[in-house]
Amino acid sequence: CRSEGSGLASRNIYRALTAQRRLFVCLDEGEQRLQPLDFVEEILTQLAGMFRNVTAAAIKQVTIVYRPQWSQECWLPADAQRIRIAHRQIRDLLAERYGSEVARQVAIIYGGPLLEAARDQVINDINVNGLLYDPFVRRNEENEVKK
Repeated sequence: CRSEGSGLASRNIYRALTAQRRLFVCLDEGEQRLQPLDFVEEILTQLAGMFRNVTAAAIKQVTIVYRPQWSQECWLPADAQRIRIAHRQIRDLLAERYGSEVARQVAIIYGGPLLEAARDQVINDINVNGLLYDPFVRRNEENEVKK
């Protein structure tokens, strides 16, 4: 959504949800790894733009994928703590907009590189609903994360 702009993303999301299709939306903070406060500002801007026409009932059809661009380009896996913080912040932003009950029903999954040692910490976090294995990303033994 960051690359296509919030206006186009919002229209595409609205069309998909109007057609009652399940929708995957990727969020990321860009080419630089942001600190938590800057992350919230960036993600809040993306969410506000993308979901401006999305109701609480429709948001339940959306699966959010946190897929940090900086980790893809540098092949620098995010640590478990950073992933868990990012997911909590995304969930908190959804709760501010739609309420905590609705926010708990939105699936948020991690779609970036992850070291094997961090997998259990990430998958067992209350705000992480799963891990996404992307077959189009460079493969590495440490990135073999499947649910």
